[in-house]
Parts: sequence; structure tokens; C-alpha cells
Amino acid sequence: MRLSVRFVFIFLFSMCSSSLLAQKQITIEQADSLLGGKAPSGEGFRKLIGNVRLRQGNTLIFGDSVILYPKSNVSEVFGKQVRVEEGDTIVVTGKQLTYNGNTRMAKMRKDVVYKDPTMTLYTDLLNYDISKSYAFYYNGGRLVDTTNVLTSVQGSYNTASHLAAFKDSVVLVNPDYRLESDTLQYNTVTKVVYTKGPTKITSKEGNVLNAQAGSEYKTAEEQSVFGLGTVETDKYTIKADQLFLDNITKRYNAEKNVEMISKDNDIIITGEHAFYLEQEGITKVYGNAVMKKIMDPDTLFMSADTLVSIEDSIPANNRILAYHDVRIYRDDLQGISDSLAYHVHDSILYFFDDPVLWNKSSQITADSINIRIRNQQIDKMNTNVNSFVIAEDTVKNFNQVKGRRMEAFFKDNNIDRIDVFGNGESVYYALQKDTLTVGMNKIICSNMLIEFDKNQVDKIHTYVKPEASFIPPHEITKEVSQLKSFNWRIKERPTKQEVLYRSGYTKKKSVIPGNPIKPVPVSGKK
Repeated sequence: MRLSVRFVFIFLFSMCSSSLLAQKQITIEQADSLLGGKAPSGEGFRKLIGNVRLRQGNTLIFGDSVILYPKSNVSEVFGKQVRVEEGDTIVVTGKQLTYNGNTRMAKMRKDVVYKDPTMTLYTDLLNYDISKSYAFYYNGGRLVDTTNVLTSVQGSYNTASHLAAFKDSVVLVNPDYRLESDTLQYNTVTKVVYTKGPTKITSKEGNVLNAQAGSEYKTAEEQSVFGLGTVETDKYTIKADQLFLDNITKRYNAEKNVEMISKDNDIIITGEHAFYLEQEGITKVYGNAVMKKIMDPDTLFMSADTLVSIEDSIPANNRILAYHDVRIYRDDLQGISDSLAYHVHDSILYFFDDPVLWNKSSQITADSINIRIRNQQIDKMNTNVNSFVIAEDTVKNFNQVKGRRMEAFFKDNNIDRIDVFGNGESVYYALQKDTLTVGMNKIICSNMLIEFDKNQVDKIHTYVKPEASFIPPHEITKEVSQLKSFNWRIKERPTKQEVLYRSGYTKKKSVIPGNPIKPVPVSGKK
């Protein structure tokens, strides 16, 4: 007997439909007693009492009592501990459950606990979409794993990807820090946190980090990347477009628009790139690096290719190093050199490798120079080897002093006197009423003392066999008017703009991997 093709097709289709229907239908596996009835809507129901167990595919439901609506495939479950088991890994418990077998949506209420191998979630209201492996709450919850505790008003969890998302008053706490944000994602397997928008982290030491553009934090490795971030410690404030922190090695990287503020020393350092080694006490800033030392009434500005700040337990050893193309600017002092060391505790600036300084109308050069600042003013200057001071007078003559070593003393930020030690030479113009040159004094002497008045040479005192000559105006030539190695370098004198905005600087790409700004989907409808 031959079956028609049509009959075979109908038979197979009906068998498949019956099988699919059986898989969708909630079935009763166990109950102490069973009663029947009808709801006001007219739909029939079964009331199960005592040790109830229901099944749908791999989903098991346990309760003390159940109202099951076979037609709509919905069950209402009650008990001291209602329980849903999904496979061998996920367990959800509570006091009340509504489960729709068609949509596979489980709505657990009161003292809800959701567990999988990676974490435990506590809330009073949880909706669990089993078909999409997605659970969410919207009236407050707490997620706990081996590392962190997270709380929020809204939250969701993807059971397949192990990705949790939180929104509204999010707080993450572990033994080392506390994180606060409005929106956060957390992978319970990788232990990586992503935030979007303003984020605040407070360490157990009291350091505070604020990020405005989101963050990525690897909680296991204690490494994080923050966008538009600020780190606040008791001694420093660090700002940048992007911050990278390694809490284990205590290394901090900052990228783009970096600003570091030393609270104790009133120092601000800016640049495009920086790193801070907390354990070594070393900070390095490069890329248009500029230091600002706040002084009253003026501020000292310094720029270089690279600035390095060194902290030490001994205050006298705290210093800032600048190297390559160093420039400084203050209203009363400008200078250039190849390298510089600033001893913060003593307020002494050391200039090395072809330094040139300018104070009002004076230029100072030597193999090395150091300046001491006291009470926010220039107090003393020492020059060593090939010391040379040039001072332009009111009629554009160049008064000059040379020597092996010099000590210059300042008053009201102007040169008051200079002591010359060894191989002293000077050229000093005599003026009438500051408008007419009447002659030039030329002196050779081992040691000298030059006194200044209103930043102009006023008197010269010579010691140890001086040789002096007076040259009338008509005999003054370039050969006799300039001491050997004379070099008026006024064109190199930096302006404030040249110190703050160095020409030829090219911004580099960020070397920090990862984009801290990631989309954080948080959804959930009642």
C-alpha cells in the first residue's frame, strides 16, 4: 500500500509540530496534590500544592504551591523559596514567580538571588528572559563576585556573555578602591569594567580619580584607562585627555593636554605626554613641556623638550630637571640653556651648557650659572668659568665685565652689585646726564666689585694690581670697546609666548591602547 506524498508531508509536519509544542509546554513533574478550577476570565487552571516541580526543556521550577494555566502556558509559583534552575549552572531563587512558557520570561519577586559560576546577584525584582539569556532589574540590586561588589538602581546581566550592565547610582567596591558612576558595564569572567560618562574612583589611600569621558578598568590586573581624567592626591593633581593607571606597579601615564600640579610647591607642569612612577617618585613630561612656578607678584615659566620631576624623602633632594632647548621667562628674568636643574626646596636654578640670562638691560653668560630665589624674588646669581656680563646703557653703549667666576647680588629683582674673582676685565662708559658719552674706562684686574644703580653700572672697585685706562670718545673703536668673546645675543632672548608655545612642536599620537568610551546598553521593561 502506497502513501501519497501529501499524506507523508502532513504526517511529518504534525509530528514536528507536536514535538515543538511539547517542548514549549510547561509540564508537571511532581506535586503532593492537584486541584482544578476556573479563573474569572473563564480559563481553566490547575492548582498544585506541596513539593511542586515543573519542567520546560532544560528549565526546572520548584515551589510550595503553583497555579498553572495550561492554555496560556503560564504558571504562578509561591513558596518560602521559589527556585528556577536553568541547566547545571544558573539558579534563581525568590518568594514569588510568574513564568510564561511561551515567551520564556521568568519574573521573580521578593528576596531574589540569581547565581551562576561567576557571580551572585541580589534584588527584590528580577525579570529573566531565558530564551535570550538575559536578566534585568529596575528597583535596586547588588552583584557580588570574588573581586567586587556592585550596586545600582537598574541592572542587567547576559548569562551567555557574562556581561553585566548597570545604570543610575552605580557603585563598585573592592578592598582597594570605590568606584562611582552613572553607567557601567562589567564582565564577570574577565573582571573588566567599562563606564560611560562621569566616573569617580577613590582608593584606600584617599587618592581620587574623576573621569568625564568614560573608562576601562581591568580589576584583576588593576589597570585602567580613563578619558578626560583627573587624579587628585594629597600632593598632586594630574589632568589629561586620557589617563592610564597601573595600580600594582604604581605607574601612571597621561596623554594629551596633560597638566600636573604640585600643591606643596605651587608648581604646574603641562605637556602632551607624561608618566609618573609613584614608587620611584619620578615624573616625566614631554611634548611642549612647560613648568609654571607660581610666585608673588610674578610667575616663572620654563619650557624644554623634556621635564623630569624627582621626589625624595629628603626635601633637599626634590628637584626638577629640564633638558634640551630650555627656555625660562619671568618679567625680570629670561634665559636659555641646553639643560637645567631646579632644586625646589632651596629655590635654586642651575643652568648648564651654553646658558644665557637676561635681567632688564643686562646679559649674563658663563659655562654654568645658578640663581637663588628668596621671598619670591631673585636674590643671588653665581657664574662659573668664562663669566661675562654685558649691560646696555641709556645711549646703547655696552658696559662689560669678564672674569673666571662671579657673584651677582640683586635688590628688587635688579642687579645691585657683582663680585668678580679671577682674571677680571671691564669696560665702563662715562656718561653725561645719561645722554652723552664722554669716554670709556677700561680696566684689567684680578678681582673687582661693580656697583649698579637702576640696573646701570655706577661704580667699579678694583683689587690686586689694577691696570686702568681712559679712552676719549673719538678714540673709541670696535676693537677697544669689545672685550674678547663679546657676543650680544639679544635676538635669542625668549618672550613669554615663545616659552609657553614652542615653535616646531608636532603632536604625537596617543601611545595608550584602548578606547575607554564604549556603548553600555542597559535596558529592561517591566
